[in-house]
Amino acid sequence: MTSKLSSPNKRMKRTRPLLFGIKENELNSRLKLIRKLVAKPMPIDPETKMLNDPTPASISSILIGNKYHCCNVDWLVENGVTAVLNCASGGISNLPLDTLVEKGIEYQFTNVRRDDVDYPLLHSLSDGVCSQHLEIAKKLYAKTLEANGKLLLFCVAGQNRSATLGLAVLLLYGHPLEDILQSCAEQRSFVMENEGFQRQLVELEHLLKTTKKIKGVYSHADAKYNSEKQSRRKSQLTKAENMVEVELLIPGHCSMDVMIPEVSTIAAVKQCLVDEANKNLLNDEGRVVAKSWVVLAGFGHDPMYDFPLETAAIDLQVQLDRMKAMFRLEIVSTPPPTDASKDNTPTKGNDLESPRKTPEVIRIRWTSKCRFALVIFSASYEKDGQTFEEPWTFEHKERSSSKSSLLQNNLINTDLRAWDFETGQAFASCDPIVFSFADDPRDRRSFMKISTQANAPQQFRAPGEGGILGMGANAVVHHVELDPTSPLLTPRDWEKSDGLSWMDALPQHWNAAVKRPFGLSKMLASMKSSSEAGLAKRVRFANRLNKDGRVLRFYGLGVALSANADKPSQYKFEVAILSRYEEEFSTYTMRKFLEDYSSNRVTCPKVIKWRKKFSLISVKVLLVSLLNAFRDLTLVGVRAFDFNHLNNVLVSRDHQTVKLLDIDGMSKGIIEFDSDYINGDDDDGGGCSGRTNTTTSKTTGGSPRKSVHKPALDVDLNTILPNIVYELLLGKARPPGFVSNKKSEIWRAPKEKAKELIKEVIRENFFHDSSSMALEEPDAIEQEEKHLGRLSEWFWTMMKKQEPWGNWTKDIYDAMRCIDHLPIA
Repeated sequence: MTSKLSSPNKRMKRTRPLLFGIKENELNSRLKLIRKLVAKPMPIDPETKMLNDPTPASISSILIGNKYHCCNVDWLVENGVTAVLNCASGGISNLPLDTLVEKGIEYQFTNVRRDDVDYPLLHSLSDGVCSQHLEIAKKLYAKTLEANGKLLLFCVAGQNRSATLGLAVLLLYGHPLEDILQSCAEQRSFVMENEGFQRQLVELEHLLKTTKKIKGVYSHADAKYNSEKQSRRKSQLTKAENMVEVELLIPGHCSMDVMIPEVSTIAAVKQCLVDEANKNLLNDEGRVVAKSWVVLAGFGHDPMYDFPLETAAIDLQVQLDRMKAMFRLEIVSTPPPTDASKDNTPTKGNDLESPRKTPEVIRIRWTSKCRFALVIFSASYEKDGQTFEEPWTFEHKERSSSKSSLLQNNLINTDLRAWDFETGQAFASCDPIVFSFADDPRDRRSFMKISTQANAPQQFRAPGEGGILGMGANAVVHHVELDPTSPLLTPRDWEKSDGLSWMDALPQHWNAAVKRPFGLSKMLASMKSSSEAGLAKRVRFANRLNKDGRVLRFYGLGVALSANADKPSQYKFEVAILSRYEEEFSTYTMRKFLEDYSSNRVTCPKVIKWRKKFSLISVKVLLVSLLNAFRDLTLVGVRAFDFNHLNNVLVSRDHQTVKLLDIDGMSKGIIEFDSDYINGDDDDGGGCSGRTNTTTSKTTGGSPRKSVHKPALDVDLNTILPNIVYELLLGKARPPGFVSNKKSEIWRAPKEKAKELIKEVIRENFFHDSSSMALEEPDAIEQEEKHLGRLSEWFWTMMKKQEPWGNWTKDIYDAMRCIDHLPIA
């Protein structure tokens, strides 16, 4: 099931009544006039492929232009503009609002949410009630005339919304439609392309011809076209106790006004927004919102000056700090002290019955300047008594005469958006990017494409050209660079910044590896607190324990837009995990490394060269780095790691260090530290064994209890780690099956014979110059034999799990001690 979002001139062409007594033939005649003079294709520069629109159209005291004209404040001043009206949806990024005020130019906005054929821009399409958009435009124009100034009406492209309102105001002031259209035809012939807006303008013209005028301006005393209902609704909203009206944006679909409690929790606001989306969008399809995110922004700011109200992405306290600093919202109540010793630690020896303080409910005082975006990822529906969940997709088709409508008219931002786990800072991809997906998650090649078209139909490149870093069983990873779009500083930092601009505090941009799961089920699984997204956030906060960088450094979570590879007009939103891209590691996995290291069929000169130089010291350094990485996972609190999947381990290009990724903890979450362990009250006195001791001991009070479980990483070392050791020591440039056959031969042979077999293979692999060394340095041969003797003894004991290495694969610390004793000198 797909939510439709197609061309404004083709979608939802419902039969609606003819308003104000206009006849069908008269309507068609006037529409024909409009389409003869205007509604022409947009002038595109053949070289830049961009809209060629240097100056706005000027008709009487009204100017009609785009967002770039509004940004050219010096030009506005030179041409006598004293007011500007933003006719786009919500707001446009990077408008020079402060500069406009400094130059004495009044700024207002009317928030025309959609450029659609069925949008009531001038009046209601059912009963002809005057729109608030036209009221605001008319009043601002009247104020401008009193000041002997000029009014610029602008939207994104200056094609439909601003043009229609500007022409309607001129009609209200007595200008003939033919004259207005002729002026547009000479200066801006591509305006009024929206057929629904064309009809509303003709209906308004007919009404003005059949009703009385006062000083050239239509009298609103006429019951057919007045603001009575609008005023009554506004009065009702004003009387609504403790409620505030905010804008809700459904990216990719529409925006709407929503009433929310003025003082309420984040959860309560989200429920209001979801209920409104269900009522207006999904209920007609028999579906409801399942998984979604709420993102907070504000009027007067760049739309990407925002952050999500989701604890999966940003901790609650960071959200509260940013609400106060970025949008000056008041936090009505605050959380209690977080001192564990006072509030949250249970009474020793009575963990289950110890009372904990109930935290205060945190409420925010919302204002009408708040703008919320509800990013819908999935919707659910009932069928045969069962509940099913599916991706929420929407369709968009470009208009032939308005190629840029993807971004400009339908509220879709094709930048990859992301937020820092730790600071909540917002980032956006340096270039627009739309990923691809397939209805069948098994069709992985269809997830590899990207499009970088911002204001045009998506043009997907061939698979493999989308900055692909790697692909696993559950996800594909892309290389994307992002820049910050909001401040790094917290409110506490701002107080100490002495007026420092937040732009001055921006860090380097993100050079990111973006992981996109295959399909909805894998995305939802990765977002659980016990899975990869939750653990990535935990690792980021514990980054000081990962100072050596053996565990992947995670940036944060992001929202990506993707299009169906087989049907590019169908879109959906996805949650992605962003980590730091490091070229030193790139996509060189442990599996690929072992393939290069062990195969005698490799012909690449670079591989042959480094493999020849790979010494016993290199073997030990690599193994130590691997085990240290497992230890670092334990330090940051990860409970488990899937070591059976060797693509989860990256090897550096110098083959000396490793980095762990895909740390989803095998859905076991983080290590839970027992309160007795935190207090250091333990009886068994052992180290981090990683195994739960089921014996009981006596507390000072004489009651039995279970010994404390020591935190350790749940990782299967019993199979994979020995095999890696065997490959590194025995399998250097060997034919297929050599390691397994030699290992079996060594296992079956008597101890002394086995040690001779080990010495023979290791000598061939790592002691290449024995014959020449015997002539030049006779004593070196004796040293070599002693070294090989120690190596073979260590290898045989390790392989047979004899003392002291009987338990070397049971725990990472035992394994580290064993590898530490690998003789290398």
